[in-house]
Amino acid sequence: MTTDLTAPTATGISHTSEDSAGMDLSVPTDSQLLHGVVLRPPQWELGIQTNRIAQLQSLESDRAVKVPGVVSCITRGSFVGIVAVQRTQAQQACALLNASWLTPVAASADVQHLTNQAATPGTVHSATRYEWNNHLAADAPDWAIAWHRDNHLTVWVNTKRQAALRQELCALLGLAPEAVRIVQHGQHTQDGLETAVEAALLAWDLHQPVRVQAAYAPAALAVKVEQNQTAASQDLPDRGQWSINALDPRRPSIAGRLCGLDSTSTTGMALQTEYASVPVQKSGSSLVATDSHSYTAATVFAQESHFDEYCENHQLDPVQSRLAQINSDRGQQLLRTVAQQSGWDQAASGPAAKAAGLGRGIAYSHIIDNDRNPPQEVWSVWSVELAVDARSGGLSVSKLTVGHDASHTENAPPTPPETQRALKDRLGKWTQSLLGQAQQGVNSPSEQDKPRPLALPEVQVINSARSLDQPLAWGPGVELPAAAAIANAIYSATGLRIRETPFALPTLSPDPPLTAKRSRRWRNSWLGGLMAAATGALVVAAPWRTSIPPVARVDTSIFSAQAIERGRLVALTGDCMVCHTAPDGQTNAGGLGLDTPFGTIYTTNITPDRETGIGAWSYKAFERAMREGIHRDGKHLYPAFPYTAYAKMSDEDLQSLYAYLMVQPAVSAPNKETQLPFPMNLRPLVAGWNTLFHRDRQAYAPDPEKSPLWNRGAYLVNSSGHCAACHSPRNALGAEKSGKNNFLAGGFADNWEAPALNTLSSSPIPWTEQELFQYLRTGYSPLHGVAAGPMGPVVAGLAQLPEADVQAMAHYLASLNPAAAESKDNQAVLAARLEADSQANQKARLLPGETLFNGACAVCHDSGSGPVLFGARPSLALNSNLHSDHPDNVIQVLMHGITRPAQANLSTMPGFKNSMNDAQMESLLQYMRTRFAPDKPAWNNLRKKIAQIRQQQGHP
Repeated sequence: MTTDLTAPTATGISHTSEDSAGMDLSVPTDSQLLHGVVLRPPQWELGIQTNRIAQLQSLESDRAVKVPGVVSCITRGSFVGIVAVQRTQAQQACALLNASWLTPVAASADVQHLTNQAATPGTVHSATRYEWNNHLAADAPDWAIAWHRDNHLTVWVNTKRQAALRQELCALLGLAPEAVRIVQHGQHTQDGLETAVEAALLAWDLHQPVRVQAAYAPAALAVKVEQNQTAASQDLPDRGQWSINALDPRRPSIAGRLCGLDSTSTTGMALQTEYASVPVQKSGSSLVATDSHSYTAATVFAQESHFDEYCENHQLDPVQSRLAQINSDRGQQLLRTVAQQSGWDQAASGPAAKAAGLGRGIAYSHIIDNDRNPPQEVWSVWSVELAVDARSGGLSVSKLTVGHDASHTENAPPTPPETQRALKDRLGKWTQSLLGQAQQGVNSPSEQDKPRPLALPEVQVINSARSLDQPLAWGPGVELPAAAAIANAIYSATGLRIRETPFALPTLSPDPPLTAKRSRRWRNSWLGGLMAAATGALVVAAPWRTSIPPVARVDTSIFSAQAIERGRLVALTGDCMVCHTAPDGQTNAGGLGLDTPFGTIYTTNITPDRETGIGAWSYKAFERAMREGIHRDGKHLYPAFPYTAYAKMSDEDLQSLYAYLMVQPAVSAPNKETQLPFPMNLRPLVAGWNTLFHRDRQAYAPDPEKSPLWNRGAYLVNSSGHCAACHSPRNALGAEKSGKNNFLAGGFADNWEAPALNTLSSSPIPWTEQELFQYLRTGYSPLHGVAAGPMGPVVAGLAQLPEADVQAMAHYLASLNPAAAESKDNQAVLAARLEADSQANQKARLLPGETLFNGACAVCHDSGSGPVLFGARPSLALNSNLHSDHPDNVIQVLMHGITRPAQANLSTMPGFKNSMNDAQMESLLQYMRTRFAPDKPAWNNLRKKIAQIRQQQGHP
C-alpha cells in the first residue's frame, strides 16, 4: 500500500502512546487501516438560520459493493459512505452509487428566481467576491482516523475545535463525553472537524480504524454576494444572496446535518449588523474549515465593503446611510460620535481629494460574543484617513479613530492614561501589519523609491464603556471593522476596490499596466507550420467556408439555471476568461495580445454583444467554431484557439457553455486586427494545417475497460482542459506530436516549461494521485512546489470546480505514470533524505552563489533555519523545476517573482530582475542546481538564457 506524506505514522504524533486508562493511542498502522469516502448530496444551503440540505430518498449500491476491496456501504439517515481497503477503491465505488435525492424546494426556488430575473431586460446580474486570509489555512488537506473499540471512540485529527467535535460526536452516536478520545495527530493540515465526524460515522459499526482524507484543500475564506438589479433599484442584497465557502462554526458539520442533527453552539461570535444578511454555505463551492473569529471577520469585511460600494454607486453618505439602517441606540450613538470626533464631514473626499491621493473610509460592526460570561454585545466603529503616493504607490494612514462600546461594563473603572497610550500604539502597529510593513513601489530601483517604514498614524480611541483595560470590555470583536474601513479609504483615495486580505498594495502603483501582448497556454511554433503546409500538395481542405447567417436574437429564457451553472464550470475548465480578457479589461471582451515571433494575434470578444461579440451567433455557428475552428462568417480561426481539444467536448457541455456565455453582460469592444506579415496573414492556409492535424473532430468516447473516474478525468484533461496544448511537444509544423510516448511529455508555454506529466517526469519524488489533486486544487504540493506562471490562472479556475472533477483529473493523470502510482517507497522518507542531502552538500558550499542565496532566498526557502513567515514555504530540494533539464522556470521566478499566486494563502515572491545582474543570477542558479539537484548535470548556456528572459515580461 502506498504511503503518502500526509499518511499517519506513529513517529509524527505529538502525544504519548497510552492515555491514563492504559488505552493504546498509537496511530493504527497501514495494514490495519481501512479508507472511507463520503457521498455528498447534490445541493444544500447551510447557515446559522438556514438548514436546507437535500435528503436521501433511495439508494442503489449493488454495483458499488462489488468493486474489489470494498468492505461496506454505510448509511445513517441521509449520510452515505463507502469503506474499502484502499482509498481509490472507495472512490471508484462511491462513483457507482445511484442515489436519489429530494432537493430542498426553497433552495431551488431561490436559484430559479435569480436566473429568471437575470434574463429580464433592463436587469443586471452581478456577483462580487471578497476574500479573507483564513487563520486555519494549511499546506495540506485534512485527514482523520476513527476507531470504535472497547465502548470508546478514538479520533486522530488536527483541530482547534475539540469541544465542538466531542459535543457533535456524543450527540450523533449517543456517547458520554468521557467515551470520546480526541488525539491531535500533530501534522499541519487544515482543520479536520468535518473529516473527523465522517470517519467516526463510517467506523462506528465496523470496529476497525477508518481513515478519511478530505477531498477539498485549504483556501482563503470567500464571501460572495449576488444581486439582480435594475438601473433604478435601491435595494440592498436580500437573504440568500450572500454566500460563504465555510460552515458557520457554531453549527453542526454537513455529515451531522445529514444525520438529522440541528443544533446551535452557545459559543463563538454572532453577527448582529442590521443592514446585511448572514451568508450561507452553498453546495458547489470549496468547503473551508475556519474558526468563529475568522468567519465573522470575513463576513464583516465583505458586508462593510459592499455597503460602501452600494453607497458609492447610489451617491449616498456612508455614515448617514448606516445610521438609517441601524436599530441599536448604542450603535447609532457610537457611530455618530466617531464621525464627529474624526471630523468626517470635514475630511477630504470627492474628485479633488482623489486626484490628490487622499481618502477616507468608515466601517461598523455589532456582535454578540458568546465566549464571554455572560454573553456580551460589542459595537465597534473604525474611521480611517490615508494618503497614497502618486509616484511610488506607497500608502500611509494619517488618522485612525476607533470607537468601542460593550454591554455589562457600566460599573468598570475609567481607563488609566498609560493603558490608553499602550492601546493606541498597539492599534497603530496592528494597522501597519494589515497594510504590510514594507511597502514597495513597482519597478523603483532608485534610492528614493526604496521602501520606508510606515509612520504610526494619529490614533483616537472613543470608548463609551470607559473600560478599555478590562478583559470584558476589549477583545477581538473591536478590530472587526478595521480591514473594511481601510479598504474603503483606499477606494476613496484611488478608485481601486480591494476585495482581498492581506492587501496587495503594490497594485496601487501608477505604473502603466502590462502591455496586452502576452501568450497564454500556447506555443507559437504553429505559425511556422503554416508556410510548410501551404507549400505542400496536402492543402486539400476548402480554404473558404460558407458563412452561417446571424440570428436576430438569442432567447436566453430557455436556458435553465443548471445549464448556465454547468456552462460556467466548463468555461473555468477551458480558461475562457483567462485568454479572452485583456489586462484591466472587461471579462471576455477580448483584446489580449498573443505575442509571437511572427506578429501579434489578439483574442476576440466572446461576450453576447451583437456587433463586436458573439451575440448574433446561433448555436450551430458556435459549435462549428468549437469543433472545426471556423468563424461564423466562414474564415478560419488560427490554431492559437485550441479547437483541436474543444472538439472532444460533449454536446451537453458545448450547449451549456453557449448558454453561459449568452447570459453574460454584453460588452461593445471592437476586435483588434491580427498583425501578421505576409503570407502568415492568409487565413485560408490554415485549411491545410487542419487537414494534416485536425482529423478527429468527434466528442470523447469513454473507454469501457476503464473506471468511470478514469473516464471522467480523461475527458476533462483532453477536451475542455486542453492540457496537451501546453504539456505535449510539437512537431515542425506546430502540431502536437503523435504517439503514446509524446502525449503529455512536456512542452513550453508563454516562455515557461510545461513539464512532462507522463513517465518522463523529472520530479525527484514521483507524483501520486493525492499530490496531483492537492496541486491542481490549491496550486501547491509540499513534495513538488508552487504553481506559477501560466499555471497560476489554471489552478485558480480549477479551485472553483467540483472536487470530484479535480479528483478525476488527478486520477487520470496519475495513471499515465503507473510506476510512480505503484511505488512502494515512503515519500516522507524520500523527502527527508533529499532535504538532508541538500543540507550536507559540501560541494555547493564552495560556490560563490551561496552568499547570494543566503541573502535573498534562505529566509523563506532554507528548511534548516528561520521561521515560517507567511504563505507556503516550498522546499527547493523537492522542487521539480530545479531537477528539470531546462532552467527556464527557475529563471522566470527568480527574475520576475510571483505577483499573483494561484491562491491567496500561498503568498507572493519578489523578483530580482532589478537587483541582480546576469553574472549574479548565473552564480545563484549554479549554486541552487548543485545543492538541490546534485545528481543532475549543470545547465548549459545559462548566461544566454538569463539575458533572453530578462527582456521578457513577467507573468502576472
